[in-house]
Amino acid sequence: MTRLYTDHPLVQVEADATGTPQRLRMDGTDHGELGICNRWRVDDDWWREPVARAYFKVVSRSGLLCVVFRDEIRGTWHLERIFD
Repeated sequence: MTRLYTDHPLVQVEADATGTPQRLRMDGTDHGELGICNRWRVDDDWWREPVARAYFKVVSRSGLLCVVFRDEIRGTWHLERIFD
């Protein structure tokens, strides 16, 4: 089961020089080091309002499995989905 966050709340991500997430903090909790399960890009809606996002499915040492993305236009990190 998953929970989709349509409002895409802000999260704090420490990324390496290539932009790959290394650590995740959300809701005041530091989830520590991350493993990357998958990554993909979305570049779309150029005819309306452009969307440029780098998505990452990540897992923490504590077992948190989620999808985060970097809004490359605004430079912010957001939560999209948490897997149970």
